[in-house]
Amino acid sequence: MLELKVFNGESYETIKFEHSLLSISKWESRTKKPFLTLEPKTAVDSIDYFKDMVVGDSDLDLVLKLTPEQLEQLSEYINESQTASSVPNEQKTVGQQETVTSELIYYWMTALQIDWRAEAWPLSRLMMVIEITNYKNQPEKERSRADMLARWRQENTKRKEEYNTNG
Repeated sequence: MLELKVFNGESYETIKFEHSLLSISKWESRTKKPFLTLEPKTAVDSIDYFKDMVVGDSDLDLVLKLTPEQLEQLSEYINESQTASSVPNEQKTVGQQETVTSELIYYWMTALQIDWRAEAWPLSRLMMVIEITNYKNQPEKERSRADMLARWRQENTKRKEEYNTNG
């Protein structure tokens, strides 16, 4: 969560922002456009999304009073990772990429039995949980014959040293 102090004309008010699936789904339902694309957002689209990121009952008009530095902070916040986890990087098949929308992420959550309350989590954390769950649910890959033979040789060598035998 990112907290910014915004001047409301008389004093400063703290506004809390969260880049989450919930924020994305609000934005997509209003704009009818996918959020998670490589296509850059217009300034208007970005400001609209920042309004959707507001947590709680803050005055949404205050978002229009953000300084250029605060707008940059929000952009950086959206792009940073909120997790320390990772999954092995496996070769992905090259082909037509699926457009990721909030509904698709909700589908993944349902298919992987991830509680929908996670929609309010930072998006990078939710996506990492989806990746980890998907990775852990994959069947173990079959080892090649060469891998199995190398593993057996390694085990035999270890046992020979352990029991002090020649084979």
